[in-house]
Amino acid sequence: MPTPRSKKPTAALKKSPKKSKAKTRNPSAPTPPAALTPVSTSATISIAPANGKYLTLADIAKVVNVHPTTVSLALRDHPSIPPSTRAKIREAAQLLGYRRDPMLDAFNFHRLRNHTKKRTLAMAFVVDARTADIFHGTPYHPLVYQGAREAAEARNYTLEPFPVGPKHLAAERLQGILSARGITGLLVSTFSPETPTLNLDWSHFCAVKIESQHLKPALDVVSNDQWSATRLCLRELRALGYRRIGLATALEDEIRLGEPFRTGLLVEQDEIPAKERTAPLLFTHADIPQLGAKLANWIKRERLDAFMSNWNDLPTHLATQGISTPRDIAFASLDIPMNRPELTGIVQNHQLVGRKAMEQLSILVETYHRGPPALPSITFVGGYWRPGKSAPEKK
Repeated sequence: MPTPRSKKPTAALKKSPKKSKAKTRNPSAPTPPAALTPVSTSATISIAPANGKYLTLADIAKVVNVHPTTVSLALRDHPSIPPSTRAKIREAAQLLGYRRDPMLDAFNFHRLRNHTKKRTLAMAFVVDARTADIFHGTPYHPLVYQGAREAAEARNYTLEPFPVGPKHLAAERLQGILSARGITGLLVSTFSPETPTLNLDWSHFCAVKIESQHLKPALDVVSNDQWSATRLCLRELRALGYRRIGLATALEDEIRLGEPFRTGLLVEQDEIPAKERTAPLLFTHADIPQLGAKLANWIKRERLDAFMSNWNDLPTHLATQGISTPRDIAFASLDIPMNRPELTGIVQNHQLVGRKAMEQLSILVETYHRGPPALPSITFVGGYWRPGKSAPEKK
């Protein structure tokens, strides 16, 4: 006969009191402000809350009552978002203390770098056709372009050259081509003083200049550090025993580069005895037929035992006057090309100039910063000293 089941204690049958249906707020969730009113700029906002949580785009979107994608585009200043909406979202982000999550940025960079995607965005390498005469066949433009192209390809962009000038593209024609093809990123490379302005509708473009500091409008610039190169060259020549050291360069170079050679010379000469200071020689492209005679007269007048220049063919001009380097005078280059291992002087990193300019341009393109900046910046890329036979140690 089955044993009857025992009854559970009455107390055990009592139901637990119902929990309140009021939802418990997540303490880690941000508290939206009551109203988007300005706050004191002296208020301190923590980059990360104590619990390690970062505010998200969705948090800002809830406050402003828009989609998170709209917040993302607005914080990148995308032109598809109305200016008033962008301002409202930026104000909300500031009031909430929003900061980008560096760990998430690093993860996205790693993910995108290893993700193959179609190249749908082209950049323009706009070069002055006249500058071919300035460099006399040196590989300057190819090296700058190579560095810029490598940086572009690393970001899945293409880079196409567009020569501007006589017998090439006019500014109006360039504007039409770029607009028709949807190209908004421009690298403006090494324009001669004969081209003082580039008349484009800059409100449509993100742009960075390579050298060309004289060219209008004022844009961010990336350039070799010619000022430091001149100072370093003078110091190294003095260390080799030379005391009367001169500088020869073209006036056109000084104009397009912002006069770095003369200022570098004057600053460095300020630290040496007055009797060892020399006056620089500035020549123009029109002087080239008589350049040998001008150099010889200058060397004699300044009593030079060495001179430096960014023009590597000056010793050839001197040879027409019976003056040989380094037998009669030492020569140091301020821009040694790869195919001249015998030269003493400064090795410039033209590829790095192109790469830095492209990296800076890609940031402007990806953040939709079009038009000339309110406060243009200059990034200088340094070179290094290399001994050679053209300026041996003075005995």
